[in-house]
Amino acid sequence: MKIGQLYNLEAFQGFVDSGKKAGFKDAYSGTVLSRNLEAIDPTIFEKKYPELAFVNSGIVADNTGGFVEQIRSLRVRPTGQFKVAGDESSNKGKISMAGETSFIRVMQKEAESQWTETQVRQAEMQNINLPSQFVKYHNEIYLREVDEIGFLGVEEYGTKGLLNYTGFDSDSATGVITGLTAEQMYDDIADAIITQWNAVNNTTEYKANRVVFPTYVMNELTRKIMNTANGSNITVFRMLQANFPEIVFSSTFRADDAGGAGVSHTVIYNNNSEAMKMRIPEALTIGEVVKLTSFKHLVESRYRIAGLDVLEDTAGFILTGF
Repeated sequence: MKIGQLYNLEAFQGFVDSGKKAGFKDAYSGTVLSRNLEAIDPTIFEKKYPELAFVNSGIVADNTGGFVEQIRSLRVRPTGQFKVAGDESSNKGKISMAGETSFIRVMQKEAESQWTETQVRQAEMQNINLPSQFVKYHNEIYLREVDEIGFLGVEEYGTKGLLNYTGFDSDSATGVITGLTAEQMYDDIADAIITQWNAVNNTTEYKANRVVFPTYVMNELTRKIMNTANGSNITVFRMLQANFPEIVFSSTFRADDAGGAGVSHTVIYNNNSEAMKMRIPEALTIGEVVKLTSFKHLVESRYRIAGLDVLEDTAGFILTGF
């Protein structure tokens, strides 16, 4: 996901400017692209965190919608056919366009932080920029929430995420990962990938290019050795990488109970924007520093999010029960 899709950078600059007016020093030479957002470079997320697998999933964040209550997605497709006919015939084939629409609700989330001038001065004695540190925490929690919503949705809003979307086809693994042989592990995953590829007829925009495992499954695949015919030893994970070089394999702890307590989900999907998007109508916006009293200040932040919008159900497949 690009930085401009996840953050309202103008608002962050406004926070920096208002903080300077309030007399706070920026010990890190720039609030926006330094300590607070140290996880990102000017284009993409570079530093990985265990809880930010979705942010690094390659799924595009879409900021369409702004302050609307729900977002409507429209997908069109051609219909009709050609018929054998002459130039003057009236029975020519008809070609038209059909459309499919879906709606996804938007929720607004807000937070605030307060501090006193005494706290700021005490923090400065330890070379800590307190206002900047608070914004860093707003950012970290925001990213964790985006990650959770992207993978699991929001139950009270009736939305699903990448790991539990009910529109994806699914199948059960042969058994619990620790009880399988290396060959069984490989076959379960390879068969699921091929099943998804066959379902979309290898259409580039829908053919899976990503697989997300539960963390413990990834670790087991990395540990388990396959004894190949030529006598060389290679792990199941390396064999998957070798035979499916176009796929990026990753993991998240959020997959452990994605199907309910004790029911893991492995998701196989294509992150193309024709297949799915992450709807964030308003990226994280940080307010200006507000002076509440002579010695007390406040900063607010907010974002508006709808969650994962799957545009093509066949672009994903879920393997359950590892």
